[in-house]
Parts: sequence; C-alpha cells; structure tokens
Amino acid sequence: MAAFRSAPVSPQEQMTLVHPPRGFHDETLRQIVRVRGGSDRLRVRISNLYGNRPLTITRTQVAALESGSSTATSTDTAVTFAGAVYVTVAAGEEVVSDPVEFVTTAETDLAISTYLAGETGLVTYHPFALQTGYVAQGDMASAPMLPGAHEVASRFHLSGIDLWRPEGGGLVAAFGDSQTDGVGTTPDANRRYSDQLARRLSPANLSVVNLGIAGNRLLTDVFGERGIARFDRDVVALPGGVTHLVLELGLNDIGMPGMFGLPAVSVADLTAGITAIVERARRHGMTTIVATLTPFGGAAAIVPGFDTPENEEKRQQVNQWIRATPDLGGIADLDRAVGDPAAPTNLLPHYDSGDHIHLNDAGAGRVAEVVARAILSS
Repeated sequence: MAAFRSAPVSPQEQMTLVHPPRGFHDETLRQIVRVRGGSDRLRVRISNLYGNRPLTITRTQVAALESGSSTATSTDTAVTFAGAVYVTVAAGEEVVSDPVEFVTTAETDLAISTYLAGETGLVTYHPFALQTGYVAQGDMASAPMLPGAHEVASRFHLSGIDLWRPEGGGLVAAFGDSQTDGVGTTPDANRRYSDQLARRLSPANLSVVNLGIAGNRLLTDVFGERGIARFDRDVVALPGGVTHLVLELGLNDIGMPGMFGLPAVSVADLTAGITAIVERARRHGMTTIVATLTPFGGAAAIVPGFDTPENEEKRQQVNQWIRATPDLGGIADLDRAVGDPAAPTNLLPHYDSGDHIHLNDAGAGRVAEVVARAILSS
C-alpha cells in the first residue's frame, strides 16, 4: 500500500520559485521521509516523469534516521531494481524497486540515499518538501553521517514509498494545492494537515498520503499539471486502492490569474471541474470529501492581484455551491473552520501563517480535525 507520495513537478515550470530545480553529478542525495504503519517490507519509487534524458541512479540505500542527516548504521539496507544496485529510468517514466526487507513501526523516519555518479541535468522534483534534504560530494549513500553536506528544501526524483501491510485498512488521498502540501507549517516537524489527519485516523485503520502541489490549479497547468489532468496518475493509480478522496483545489484558479495576467476562470468552470473529479473518484469506489475554499483577505500586500473583491465574490459563490450540492458527498467546510467570524474574508489570526493565505501548524490541525470528522461520518 502507498505509504508516502511526492507529487512530481516539471523543473521547467518552476524556475522562478523560491526553491529552484537542480541537477546532480557525482553527488549523494539523502532525503528524509516519514512513513506510518507497521511493516516488514517496503519498496522505493523513482520518477523521471519530466526528465529530458535517462536518469541513472548508481546506488540507493534506505536506513532509519537518527537526527539531521545521520542514520542508524545497523539499519542501512541496499535497495535493488530488478536485482541490480543501479537503475536507469527512461525519460517520462517511473520505476519501482524490488521489495526490501525493512521493519517500520507506527511512525518511522526513513533516510533514502541515492548516489548519482553521472550528470543528470534538471530532474523531476517537488519544490516544497518541508523536510530538509542533504547533498554530499561523492558516493556517501551508506555513510552514517554526511560531513560537509549542504541542505536542500525540495524533494528530487523520489516519488514514493510503499509498505506491505495486513489487509483491511483504508487509504485517504489528500489531493490539493499548497494548503494540502503544507506551505505555512513548520518545516521538519511533520505538521501538515495530512500528517495531523493521519494521527487522527490511525485508530480507524486509515492511512493518508499527501498529493498536494504548491501553486497547483484545478483547471490550468501552471505549477504542476492541473488537477483534472493529474488525478488518474496521482490518485487512481495508487497501489492498494484509495478508499477516500479529500479534494482541496480551486483557490489558485481564482487568485492566480490576477497575479500573472492570465485569463480569469468562471465559477461555472470551477464547479464543473470539481464535479468531474468527484464523479471520477466515485467510479473508482472512493468516498469523496470536498473542501470549501479558505479566506485570503489581506494578502494583497504580499501577492498583488490575488486578493480582489471580484475574486472574493467567486470564492463565496463556489463555497455556497459546495454547501448546497449534497451530491458531492461529504463536505469539509474549511472556510468556516479557519475563517475569522469577525472578518469573514480573512483567516482567523490564530491560524494565519503570516501571508494571509496559508495556514500555520494550528490552522493545519484545525483542518485535520474537520476533515477527520467528515471522513469518519461519511
């Protein structure tokens, strides 16, 4: 079953973001991933979905994290692909490792170390990992410590971890934009709403994977493929089968056109896009939870063009439609959960990360509470 996912993004789309893309040459990349659920086997997924050349991983190791970039030596384990320690991933493809004997518990922090001997060019990545990664010169994949390593804030070419688990559990796909991705929460702390949701749903034998992409839109390719285009790849194709979908998309469709001089999106187009995803999810047997769009009042000083009266009116209309459309399934009314009752166009200050759009740790916790209630009552 899918235990971790990092939704892939093209480096060509993200050149101006805070966390730029990059390539590697004779370097070891150590990336930290938290997985949940007891298991004795795992497998690693490597993506070259947006590469313009084959990507060769010379060596891959998995180990339990101790702290920072340090690993527990006794747990260092080789990862193989079709029996080989190296793998070449064709441009546009993803590969899955052989099953690796490795024990995980309720919450386990893994260090996935990949040595890339040759020059890779820009690689497929996920800009906002919210988990520090480490890059060291040479082949240090099995080194318990990485002296002199420099830190990176994005995730590169690592697209997933699967765990073998007993039958009977469910899988929740958190599908959305930066609110789902966790922007605004504390890095290296696993306080995204999906992390906090996973802890709430664990007693119900439900796992959660985060499929958010910061800047993602429902209807238009800007940052990552649009939601209606990537849904089958990122959600439907998850091994083990998704039982619940949490859909949190649409705010960037409203706000970004004013930021970048793009064509405006109508409320009718947004509601049609949400409906299309819900219908596709249901055809695959998923229970759907649709989130209302969260407030962004006060963001004009930080992101000009996002916070306008016209955009606020669209947000209100979409939210009214979500609340009035029972055929969507369950509703997570995030607007009312994190909005300021005294100023309904704004986030409650206690939940505001500071940019008036994204939620802090407390806000993410509130979202997890509301989404968990919607899932458990569905």
